[in-house]
Amino acid sequence: MTTRKITTTSLPAPTDLRPSALQTDAAASYIGVSRKTLANWRVLGEGPGYVRLGKAGSRVVYRVADLDAFLAARVVGTVAA
Repeated sequence: MTTRKITTTSLPAPTDLRPSALQTDAAASYIGVSRKTLANWRVLGEGPGYVRLGKAGSRVVYRVADLDAFLAARVVGTVAA
């Protein structure tokens, strides 16, 4: 009888599968505001950091890390469980 060795590969954790950047609609949904609110924040210099891409910066994307940091900075208080 022949014995065979089976090799397994572990899958990445689910958080490793999320995209590193989101377009405006997805970013707005991610943080729970409208697309228009994100656009207004960009004009006012408020809101999460973003990256301009494409010719003349016509495309805007938001890094997930920047969205997470933006939300974390706005935590008002927590309740101990």
